[in-house]
Amino acid sequence: MSFIVIPFGYPDYPRQVVESQVEEAKRLLASLGALFLSTVFTRTDALAARERLQALNPELVVAMLVSWLEAPNLFDALGDWFGRPLVLWSHTTITLEGRKQTLGAFVGAGVVKQSLQDFGVPFEFCYGKPGDNSIAGRIGQAARAAAAVRRLKTSRIGLFGYPALGMYTGTLDHVQLRRQLGPEIVHFDQYQIIARLEEVGEEEARGLLKRLPASGIPEEQLLPAARMYAVLQRLALQHSLAALTVKCQYELSQLYKYTPCVALSLLADELPVSCEGDLPTLVTQLFLHYLTGGVVSYADVHEVLEDRILLAACGFAPFSLAREGERCLSRWGWEAFSGVLNSSPYRCGEATIARLARDGAGFKLHCACGQAERPGDWNEVGCPPFPGLELRVQGDTTRFARELASNHYALAYGDHRGALQLLCGYLGIRFLADLSIES
Repeated sequence: MSFIVIPFGYPDYPRQVVESQVEEAKRLLASLGALFLSTVFTRTDALAARERLQALNPELVVAMLVSWLEAPNLFDALGDWFGRPLVLWSHTTITLEGRKQTLGAFVGAGVVKQSLQDFGVPFEFCYGKPGDNSIAGRIGQAARAAAAVRRLKTSRIGLFGYPALGMYTGTLDHVQLRRQLGPEIVHFDQYQIIARLEEVGEEEARGLLKRLPASGIPEEQLLPAARMYAVLQRLALQHSLAALTVKCQYELSQLYKYTPCVALSLLADELPVSCEGDLPTLVTQLFLHYLTGGVVSYADVHEVLEDRILLAACGFAPFSLAREGERCLSRWGWEAFSGVLNSSPYRCGEATIARLARDGAGFKLHCACGQAERPGDWNEVGCPPFPGLELRVQGDTTRFARELASNHYALAYGDHRGALQLLCGYLGIRFLADLSIES
């Protein structure tokens, strides 16, 4: 993480008292690697901070109000930064000589906060004492979201084919995506995959089969999956792809007669991937991957019950997210699909689901959090079991259904609603989260 803290104070307060509060804040944020600039008391200090900020170009700036300040000093220091990730942190009261006292920080925050809004400056606001661990948690979360913003601006995502099966919701405006959120779309035809399969030699392909769970399926029937994985991995490296999505139906599933389910399930442990050319899902997966640094997935919403949501994707899930000892493969037995699929059930634990979607002229992001549990016995008609889970949530699930933004939702283990909300604030996305985790 790369972020800077700029303290702001008032020159008529005792300097040693102001700086003691700054030193306490330094201790609080030391584990996050924060870089503190000199405290801004005057316009001269503000202009010096502005130059340092331009030279350092961090991912996040925290404007820390230690005492009352003159608002123009903050605007002079941060004017070039407005529109980029910014946190306004106001200190509150202090204990001095055994008595609660104030340096007027929160009073100053009232002026600065509204002034930033008057100027149309996006920012996150928090307040608390410089020894408050909850502040460290919030600023750490903001720093991760800011780092994700910077990574998104240089990310390239691969689109093999186009959104499948008439899914309007799987499409995005290329220019709007690049302008507002950052990623570049790199388009490929699925024939790129087929044409390069023979580049993967027999020995390499059979070696890759060792990474698959035992299934009883003959090796000859698994070799196309290994070759597809190798080809997609090479294309991702060759074109610097941070994520990719492949349209299966109908070019691969019926014409080539081999789905990419297992290949993508292998590749998903290395970078965010998904099926059916659904770009908003893939971008949401990239959000979660950058925020967590971990493996992410996606699934279809199959049913919304009173206290849970049934989720599963047809044949895809990262193998590392499967329940221990239960990884398995199946043959497709449905006439619309051919090849092999991943039937590994998801592990249990806290999880977040989210979906980016169009929202008029902009974007919205809908998310929920709950406990992933083993689903009941079910399947899609004529199909083997899909990798799935039931997300047990607290609250009125009909609200989730009313906000349902499409069939696919990105999935990551852990509660990431706070970080997603910060990321949405930085990117100008309307944030919707209506369900909380059950205690």
